[in-house]
Amino acid sequence: MAQAFQPPIAEVDFETSLATTSRRSDIGDAEFVVEELDGVYEGKIRAPLALSNSVSKAHFNSEEIEPRRAVRIDLEARTITIWPQVMYFSEDLYKQKYKRLSEIVVDLEGEHSPPEDHDGMVAILSEISSGFIKDPSFGLGFVMEMRPLVKAIEEIKGVIRLVIAASERTRVEGDTFYMNGDEFLSLRTGMGRIARTHQTESLTEREIMAHNAANSVALPDRFPVKEMPYKAGTIYKLLGGSLGSKTKLRGKDRLGILSAVATNASNIAKRDPQEFVQLQKDIEIASLDQLIASVERHIRRNSNEAAWQTLLEINPFILSMLFGQPIVLLQAGASVGGQTITGAGTKIVDFLTKNTVTHNAAIVEIKRPQTKLLAREYRGGVYPPSWDLIGAVTQVLDQRLKLVTGIAAAHYNNRDLELEVSAVECVVVVGITPTEKDHISSLELVRNQFKDVRIITFDEMLDRLQLLRELLSGERYVSPVDDDWDELSEPNEDDADGYSPDDEDRDPWAN
Repeated sequence: MAQAFQPPIAEVDFETSLATTSRRSDIGDAEFVVEELDGVYEGKIRAPLALSNSVSKAHFNSEEIEPRRAVRIDLEARTITIWPQVMYFSEDLYKQKYKRLSEIVVDLEGEHSPPEDHDGMVAILSEISSGFIKDPSFGLGFVMEMRPLVKAIEEIKGVIRLVIAASERTRVEGDTFYMNGDEFLSLRTGMGRIARTHQTESLTEREIMAHNAANSVALPDRFPVKEMPYKAGTIYKLLGGSLGSKTKLRGKDRLGILSAVATNASNIAKRDPQEFVQLQKDIEIASLDQLIASVERHIRRNSNEAAWQTLLEINPFILSMLFGQPIVLLQAGASVGGQTITGAGTKIVDFLTKNTVTHNAAIVEIKRPQTKLLAREYRGGVYPPSWDLIGAVTQVLDQRLKLVTGIAAAHYNNRDLELEVSAVECVVVVGITPTEKDHISSLELVRNQFKDVRIITFDEMLDRLQLLRELLSGERYVSPVDDDWDELSEPNEDDADGYSPDDEDRDPWAN
């Protein structure tokens, strides 16, 4: 009969200072090999024989890999020093576990016998915080939940050592990070709580996923699809806690927040009235900022009437600001009559509005920002209105005439129409306020003589929006772009409302 194979027994040098001779590593467990040096006990971790042999053959041509010190216990100084090591199949076996942090020092509490062997070393390590790995098979160091602390400390350049002690205050000195023991305890407790919470949430989410994939598919009538339950504080945390004001939402997150706020608006107003008012204010200011920026862009681009009509239709409150009274938009591009028997000649106004209280009608005519307001100098310092401005005023007066004379037919054809024409107001939004003193004087002289037509420039309309924004926020509005209207874009050549140098040729006051 063949004799059973007997593995060779490793030889032990009893003359060395190593107290551990159990060779637990031969049977698959890592062990401490302890050595005493002047009353201080240092322990090396000897990896399991199979692991060290495999690494040796794979990476070091079967050369023996020497263990390195992993822990030091100083009973007199009452400290434990740990050098976390790699303890898995890798060419880095026995080397430093973390990228930069190489040494950890903690307080040794209570009375202990000298750790003269593996069991004595394990007994002392078992007394330290639960935030640490105590099994040599895993190379010591921090448990997984505490790894973020290592990552945080390693962000500090030059720090390679961590000291955790009750007598220390948290600070950095040279290559050492000192952490107060109580603060570490609070951190460890919080980390553990977070880990347990996420484990519970993960189980719940997996159960819901299994339910939806199995029961809801097989028997949808009996088992409707489930969603993760809402947990108080979730949104606050997701938005960054106290720094939530700096969080930028994207995509569906924005829609989700808006929907949640709209659904809970009544409860928010009752339970948190100050926060609700502030929310309204913030939303209004943000909306005004977007609107002001849009108006500035339209002015700089010298946008045509269609573009301005779209903007004002979306933001009709601007029209109320033009009239200085509450009005409602009846129709953009409304017909006010004037049709001939051939069907031609129908007068279309840019905006037909009315007072919300008296129902008195008002007409708004929009031109372009670069429409010319004044003609060439007539006499010294005197500038007459441009042909475009006179044309716009005449146009809106003609529209008013057609509206007044045709109102009876409008009421007959629209029995529910609440519209009065007792004193129809007219507004023309046109051009940019000139900057030279004589030009400003001439413009004011001209437009204040039109008793039935109010002339407002685009920059004046913008100023009213900016003033409203300042009243809401209490801060002066500063445009993100330079306030220089001389850089306006050139109007389109095919747009009759845009001013170009050729206008001088057809302006009767230009000579």
